Amino acid sequence: MAHASLSTRSRILNAGVRLLSTSGLSGITLGLLAEETGMSKSGLFAHFGSKEEVQIALLEHTAQVANAHVVAPSGASPEGLPRLKALVENWLGWSTKAGLGGGCPVAAGIFELDDREGPVRERLLAMEKQWRGLLSMHVRQAMDRGHLRADLNAEQFVWELGGIYLSHHASARFVRDPEADIRAAIAFAALIERSLPSQSAANDKSRISPAATIERA
Repeated sequence: MAHASLSTRSRILNAGVRLLSTSGLSGITLGLLAEETGMSKSGLFAHFGSKEEVQIALLEHTAQVANAHVVAPSGASPEGLPRLKALVENWLGWSTKAGLGGGCPVAAGIFELDDREGPVRERLLAMEKQWRGLLSMHVRQAMDRGHLRADLNAEQFVWELGGIYLSHHASARFVRDPEADIRAAIAFAALIERSLPSQSAANDKSRISPAATIERA
C-alpha cells in the first residue's frame, strides 16, 4: 500500500510540474490537477491538505527535476570554470531539456510572487537563495583554482548571471526572440572574459564562443 501511495504521489507531482511549467503557481488548482491526473479532488486531498501544500510540493519536485537535468550532468566536468560553464549551459533553457511544455516554474514564480507574502513565497525564496549559494560556490572554486580572478566579487558575478538567466527566460518565452540563445551565450562569454585573470583574458582557450548555441528554453 505504501508503494502504491508513493507511486500515486509521484504521478501527481510529475503531472503537476508539467502543469506548473505552463500555467504558473496561480494556475494550479486542485480541480485542474485532478483533471490532469484523472483523480478526484478528495483523492488529491489524501495527499495534500491545501492548495498551498500542493504548490510547495510542486516547487520542491521542480527542484528535483532541475537537479537531474542541470546540476547532476555538470558533475562530469572538472571542478572550477569548466564545471561552472557546464552548469550554466545546462541551466539556460533547462525546462525544455527536461521535457516540460513551458518555461522555468521558478523563474515565473519569482515574478508571480514578488509582492505576495506567505509560505509558498518563503519556500520559493529559500530555493532561490540555495541556488545562488550553489552558483557562488562554483564561482569561488574557479577563483581558488586560478580560473577566475582572485579579487572577483563572487556575489556580483552571480547577480549578473541571474540577470542573464531571467533576460533569456523572458526573451525566449515571452518575447519569443529567436536570438535569445545566442544573446545569452554572448552575455555569459563577456561576463567570463571580464572575470578572467589578466594574463588569461586575451587568450582563453576554454571561453564560450559568441556563436555557441544553447538549446532554447
